[in-house]
Amino acid sequence: MTEQTSPPTRGVTLAPGVVLTRLPFGGAVLMNENTLALAECGETDAELLRRLLAGEQPARDDVAALRAVGDLISSQWLAVTDEVK
Repeated sequence: MTEQTSPPTRGVTLAPGVVLTRLPFGGAVLMNENTLALAECGETDAELLRRLLAGEQPARDDVAALRAVGDLISSQWLAVTDEVK
C-alpha cells in the first residue's frame, strides 16, 4: 500500500526580530526589535494575524485579507515559511 502525502503548504511566521503584542481591546502591535518600528493593528487585522500565525490560510476570494497579507510580507513584518503547523 502506498501512502499518499499532500505537498507541504506554505504559511507565514513573524519575521526575524518582530514581536507581536496583543492588546486588551482586541487589537495588536507589531514591533521590530532591530529598527524599533511599530505597526498598530485594529481588531480585524489582529484577528487576521492570529489566524495566519495559527496556520490558517485566507480564503481565495477574500481580497482584503490577501492584500493585507501581501502588505505585511512586503513590509517585512511577516515571513513566508514552509513549516507545517
